[in-house]
Amino acid sequence: MKELDMTEGRGTGIPIIRREMERNGSPEPRFETDENYSYFITTLPIHPAFFAEDEISEGVNKGVKTNDSQHDNALRLIREGVNEGVNENVYDIISILTNVAGLNAVEIASRTKRGLSTIERYLRLLRKKEIIEFRGAPKTGGYHLTEKAKKLLK
Repeated sequence: MKELDMTEGRGTGIPIIRREMERNGSPEPRFETDENYSYFITTLPIHPAFFAEDEISEGVNKGVKTNDSQHDNALRLIREGVNEGVNENVYDIISILTNVAGLNAVEIASRTKRGLSTIERYLRLLRKKEIIEFRGAPKTGGYHLTEKAKKLLK
């Protein structure tokens, strides 16, 4: 094994492990061998505190399960708040385009008093949902409600 570089050659591994386990308060390692001493097996037992950590984790998990309804309620409130903000932005864009078709993103941002990147995000969403469409050249064109959206608004 030493010639194959599979051992370090100085025999310090097991003494270091034993010293560290003793310092850590872990149980002594167990060594098993056959009658001819042709091999040995080492068992390094788990520190007793490890089981206590498992019990603590189990208690925490039980506590989390009992609080699932509170967690679900909090998520619902967050979702409602987010949806309210999204719906307000979407409503404003649709309302503006209902009154003045053909505006570009900069003009819509100016009228809604919101940032350009915010407006562009909602414009992408509305285009994906086929509520608005862009007509014309990139520099001179603008957004219009689709026929689908006009039917829904009636």
